[in-house]
Amino acid sequence: MTKLPVLYLSCETEALIGPKGQASLRRLIRPDLVIANVAFITSAKGGVQPEIFYQCGEGVLARRLQSEMAERGFDAAVRGSREQGLKEFAESMTHLAPDEVIELKLNTGMTSEHYRAIGHCLEALRNQGVLLICLDRLENVGNNVDHPQPIDSYIRNLIRQWEDEHRWAKAMSKSDLGASNSSPEAKAPIADPTLCVLNTAFSLGGMQAPQRLFGFSLNETSQSLAGYGWMQ
Repeated sequence: MTKLPVLYLSCETEALIGPKGQASLRRLIRPDLVIANVAFITSAKGGVQPEIFYQCGEGVLARRLQSEMAERGFDAAVRGSREQGLKEFAESMTHLAPDEVIELKLNTGMTSEHYRAIGHCLEALRNQGVLLICLDRLENVGNNVDHPQPIDSYIRNLIRQWEDEHRWAKAMSKSDLGASNSSPEAKAPIADPTLCVLNTAFSLGGMQAPQRLFGFSLNETSQSLAGYGWMQ
């Protein structure tokens, strides 16, 4: 089965319901790709543990993910459908109804290493017909001027820094000096939901910078869709 892309999306989900939003979503996925299931990765402030919600289907994928996360030391609760809108969102992107749509909702307060470990846990799903969408949902509060967008230089430079640090650590691990110690930032708890989702997306993308940057205006009220794509 073809390896599916990983998408990081920053948007106000309400704006995706309209025809322009749905048309923009369909442009992100090649029509020839076979997508059996869709997994959303989200984050919200607070929470004591990750949670997995299945939006449609029997929850088989949700329980499998719960088991795989448990093997890596993450305790994730599985719950029934929480938000029907994600099912409609998935159908807009995949041109047809997936067998299962699940949401992995991350809690804040873990380190970047933890979020990247979760990404490594999910990475194999890319080869199993599961489309992975890291969704950074904006609240509908005007123009969200305080929310960093993917097109902002701050976010792009941050990802480049992560990529450089990963290459350095990889090179050091092969040298006589041994593996380098993790940076202090990697040990610090993350309180920003955006950075939680971004770290997971970076890991899902093979610890590389994204190959695609996109942005669409969705309506006349300045609501937009922006994000990254790891296509390889």
